[in-house]
Amino acid sequence: MLDLVISAITPPLLVLFFIYRNDLYEKEPHNLILKTFLLGFLVVVPMIILELITQKTITDIFLFSMFGVALVEEGVKFVALLKFNYPQKDFNEPYDGIVYSLTITMGFALVENLMYVLGSGEVGSSVSIARMLTAIPMHATCGIVMGYFLGLAKMKKTQKTKNFILAIVAPTIIHGLYNYFIFIELFGLSLVIVFFGIRYSLKAIRIHQELSPFKPKN
Repeated sequence: MLDLVISAITPPLLVLFFIYRNDLYEKEPHNLILKTFLLGFLVVVPMIILELITQKTITDIFLFSMFGVALVEEGVKFVALLKFNYPQKDFNEPYDGIVYSLTITMGFALVENLMYVLGSGEVGSSVSIARMLTAIPMHATCGIVMGYFLGLAKMKKTQKTKNFILAIVAPTIIHGLYNYFIFIELFGLSLVIVFFGIRYSLKAIRIHQELSPFKPKN
């Protein structure tokens, strides 16, 4: 049991550590990171309630993937970030959007991982490995993409509405397509989503590092 718990919680924590380490110029307070991470635990509750409702009302697999799962999960995270993190005075550079969004996402992903791994019985270790290579990178991508646009919305007031819309639409599409390919058992295409998601995420990280107002001038 303990080995399954460790295998479930380690990948989200490693991703969080990676993102925090790459906050190069003005790191976020540890207490705020912890609160945001715990907020990721709490958002699981409304997500489950909403997904139970959509399971009964949306019968089409594609629509359920997009709106019954992806929009629900990304939407709840988005609202939580807007209410708790966006107004924070420590949200003072574009990369902070990625930090906060990824933090709440990994909090949620850790709980989800535990639910899947511990609920899979004898194949729990296999499920843990599969999710480490697919679901966790997908969730991380969605968190980074959402945070990328939230960071732009915070720093570029003239395009605030546009970036708010992209912050919810872009990760919903990524998440929804990934889920859809999983549901119809086109696993290769889900891996394509993960591959390009990781590439884009790394690019988004570099862009916001460069945009930091705290970056030393040459």
